[in-house]
Amino acid sequence: MGVHEVKKRIRVLIVDDSSVVREAMRHAVESDPELEVAGIAENGREALEKTLALEPDVIAMDFHMPDMNGIKATRRIMEEKPTPIVIVSGLLDPKEASANFMALDAGALALIEKPRFLGQEQQQALARIVETLKAMSEVAVVRRRRKPEGERPETPPRVEQSIRPPKRGPFSMVCMGASTGGPQALSSILSRLPGNFFLPILVVQHIAPGFLPGLVQWLDSHTQLEVGIAEHGKRPLAGHVYFAPDNRHMGVGPGNVIKLSDSPPLGSLRPSASHLFQSAADVLGDKVVGILLTGMGHDGAAELAVMNRCGALTVGQSEESCIVFGMPKAARDAGALDLLLPPEEIASMLITIHNSSEKQ
Repeated sequence: MGVHEVKKRIRVLIVDDSSVVREAMRHAVESDPELEVAGIAENGREALEKTLALEPDVIAMDFHMPDMNGIKATRRIMEEKPTPIVIVSGLLDPKEASANFMALDAGALALIEKPRFLGQEQQQALARIVETLKAMSEVAVVRRRRKPEGERPETPPRVEQSIRPPKRGPFSMVCMGASTGGPQALSSILSRLPGNFFLPILVVQHIAPGFLPGLVQWLDSHTQLEVGIAEHGKRPLAGHVYFAPDNRHMGVGPGNVIKLSDSPPLGSLRPSASHLFQSAADVLGDKVVGILLTGMGHDGAAELAVMNRCGALTVGQSEESCIVFGMPKAARDAGALDLLLPPEEIASMLITIHNSSEKQ
């Protein structure tokens, strides 16, 4: 009888101050044949201690906890024992929602909604957590330098290299799609663009319902551009970034106005990058830049290929810079891309296009 290699299970550290949540997550993890519980912690300080002692493969980290919250615990872990961290948060109050995304500044990889314990909705939330933990466990993370308490994130350096796009335009809009890891990639790109950037930017970001206002606030604090949630029928303005609202498709309508839609989900997604990119191809043709960023799945890949065939400039995020090289890989495999670039070089390319427009 041959010896069969047994695949090593992914070891998960569960961190939450609620015994009900801890038990639900423990059961969800133990029910998956690819996962096992490495340990359980009730607060951030205990999470740091158990990370150092147990060396888990991935951490499910609560946001609000006594003694040390999720942001501080994430920061300390990334300084002392870098480990993939998924923030599991129930913080949806619009006044505090942007605080969730401060955990990404601290080094967390993803943010996901905490289960609400309402039957099928609870099971769906737990399933999303399990799948996210699996995906994030494979991401290589690096040690963060220790920062003084309260220090703001550093202003990203300008990229010295000028990235010249293979297509010269003229362009009238930028359309982006993103999923897992998208907030970090978007922050890297948008924070480098000048406040007088000459094009409007439309973005579809896959995110749990309720988190979008916090993402918008967080990104608005990282960029000179104006960041907001799209409204139906509005003509997008230069130097503004428009996010598709929760559970509504966003596209480009006649006259280049924003068109929101309640049409059925595409591949279980609403909003979807596929809807945005197809509308951009139909209305804008070769006068648009399409960008597909990090994320699981293949949303937007086929429609980015349509944009490319229409003469649009199409760009995917490079594999080494992605948290999950899913959507850009699907676009690459579909022959949809003119360029594969890391976020800072995508920003440089957009700045090159901006500078060229000023000379015309």
